Amino acid sequence: MSKRIVLVGFSGAGKSTLAKIIAKHFNFSVRDTDKILEEKYKISVFDIFNKYGESVFRELEYNNLKEMLQQENVVIATGGGTPCIFDAMKLINDSAFSIYIKMSAKSLVHRLLHAKVARPLTKNKTEEDIQVYVTELLALREPVYSQAHLTVKGENFKFSDIISSCIADTFFSKENHSAIRQG
Repeated sequence: MSKRIVLVGFSGAGKSTLAKIIAKHFNFSVRDTDKILEEKYKISVFDIFNKYGESVFRELEYNNLKEMLQQENVVIATGGGTPCIFDAMKLINDSAFSIYIKMSAKSLVHRLLHAKVARPLTKNKTEEDIQVYVTELLALREPVYSQAHLTVKGENFKFSDIISSCIADTFFSKENHSAIRQG
């Protein structure tokens, strides 16, 4: 099996939660790109966005991703935009087994509106603004997310399907990942 599993998907899809479950099953460590950034730079993601802008945040995030992909026995929960910067999705797919947690815009909006912590890109927006924002940004990011080795529906995924696919990865080389891709 790949010694790295990377979860991709829109903000609010459940990547961090699922990463903990998968890591526990395989006895891997968990890395969350946003949390690692906050710990490393002693500043919140929200404050990085506010003080330095999204482009600085994305560069820091990309560099952290490259470092995390050097680790073994790890499940990485990426930020929603992480796979879409530079060549990040290619880097992820070349270095790990990737899983896209796919959700509808409607489900994502519901989760974002009811999140315990406001996300940087949705904070101070109305419900209508968030609906438009999620719908438009998801349409742009979907082609990148869908390059993942495995796609699971976030609204009603079966954990056993994810585990089966991760185990199947043991028997397939990187070149044959498409053999286990699911839609």
